[in-house]
Amino acid sequence: MKSVSFDSKNLTIPVTLLYDTREVAMAHEVAFLKSKNANNNLEFLDLSKTPDIASDYGVDAEGLGGEYKARDASGQMLTGLDALYAAHAAIGLGAWFEMCRVPGFMSKGTGIGPQG
Repeated sequence: MKSVSFDSKNLTIPVTLLYDTREVAMAHEVAFLKSKNANNNLEFLDLSKTPDIASDYGVDAEGLGGEYKARDASGQMLTGLDALYAAHAAIGLGAWFEMCRVPGFMSKGTGIGPQG
């Protein structure tokens, strides 16, 4: 898995998350992000429903190839884990990614716990 290189201090709000609901995992993650987006710092663009504007974001209308894309208000484009990190940071959950970068932690079904 690629490590995250994005620095959330350089993020300008709002962030637009590009996704494709034909990708089941993306659809579930986006539903979670929408449920936490109380301040509307994150905008959502489902390219499966609006393929005609995909080129405005520099992506192919056929889909994202399983990768998230995000663009912040300054025009900074991010891909993959960086895009997902930016989306979480925009809604105040960037610390989740910071914690997951700490060696010794891994997902254990319903939560995070130290490897042991």
